[in-house]
Amino acid sequence: MTIDASAAQDNSQPNFDFMEETEAAPKDLQISTLDEVQALLAKKHGGRGAGSDDPIWLLYSMFEVFVADLSVLLQETDTRQGAEREKLKAMLPEVAKTLSESLQGELSGLSSTLGQLRQDAEASSVENLLKQQAQFSSELGTLTSKVRGLKWPFVLLTVLNWLAVGAFYLIMIK
Repeated sequence: MTIDASAAQDNSQPNFDFMEETEAAPKDLQISTLDEVQALLAKKHGGRGAGSDDPIWLLYSMFEVFVADLSVLLQETDTRQGAEREKLKAMLPEVAKTLSESLQGELSGLSSTLGQLRQDAEASSVENLLKQQAQFSSELGTLTSKVRGLKWPFVLLTVLNWLAVGAFYLIMIK
């Protein structure tokens, strides 16, 4: 496109002076063609259009549309995130309650299991002590009966020893 054709196109641009200067709705800011950019530029700047050879105005308008679209998207995202945050805040007490109940159930189960293990250990310990005591008593009874069985020979040897001592005494006195 030549400069003369561009100038001719600028003169043939529609005049948008009759439009009000209002903030464009997010859907009005969508642009996809160069003509839409030029129309938006004319609308925004009091009817002054931009030709295809005026890249500064075109670029400015495109960036303005981009910033407006971005701010709308950010606001929509913030609104959605706010709604999601509120949903999560509403769900949090219920989830915490469910988790707490689940943990309480698990802890009570663990407590009863540990109590049972302790009782089993105590019973096992008492049983072991009783078995050891019974074995000790049995061995002590066996030892006592053996000592009793050995008592008479010692008594006999002791009596013979005293008789020998008495005999030596009598021999020594005479």
